Amino acid sequence: MNHSIFKIILLPVLILLFGMVALNSIAQADENTKLTTGLFYIDGQSDTINSDNVTSVSVPLMLSIKKDELSFGVSMAYLSVKSGSFKESGLGDTSVSIGYDLNDQFTFKLKQKFATGDADKGLSTGKDDSSFQLDYFASLGNQSSIFTTLGYKYVGKVEGWNMQDSIYASVGTGYVYNNKTSIGISLDYRESIFKNLDDQLGFAAFVSKPLNSTYSLTGFAGYDVTSTSSIGVSLTTKF
Repeated sequence: MNHSIFKIILLPVLILLFGMVALNSIAQADENTKLTTGLFYIDGQSDTINSDNVTSVSVPLMLSIKKDELSFGVSMAYLSVKSGSFKESGLGDTSVSIGYDLNDQFTFKLKQKFATGDADKGLSTGKDDSSFQLDYFASLGNQSSIFTTLGYKYVGKVEGWNMQDSIYASVGTGYVYNNKTSIGISLDYRESIFKNLDDQLGFAAFVSKPLNSTYSLTGFAGYDVTSTSSIGVSLTTKF
């Protein structure tokens, strides 16, 4: 099968078809519906601007639904991007994900990024991306766990930008206290979508605490070998 045909046509179509089936299956999954927003800050490399000197602040909105083996997610964010004298803000790209639990430990996911952001403002590359990944999660006793992810992204290429498809992976561990507060740390790798920029390898840590039976608060921070730093906080409600 021609690689470009699969990347440009077949994978997005499969995601959309799988999404229609998933949405029909999980339409009644109110008890497993979550809405998340927050404030994220990143300083360093960017996925929308071919530069290692980008500062971005985003306010995301993410909806996730799960029922039985199927899960569905959609997200977008309001972005403020700065690189040197360049500074712009506005809505970014829209991402859709579909997941299927192969068993209690493995989940297969398809992801599609739609280029809804303004490329001229640095809020998007102006091209759609498609990804697939395999997630692994296992409990180690009653309170500890390990998790891994291995994925591949088919990147929409912008002429003259020297772009490439990308492999990404992570491995981490988590711990849940008796009061349901959870902490975790992960080692993350991401191949740069820009050939002239370095690949990113670094650590990230998070802490999450339920505020009540409906809301939970999560904070995270990360740093990698390209000197890219990130920090953020999110608020999630389930209904």
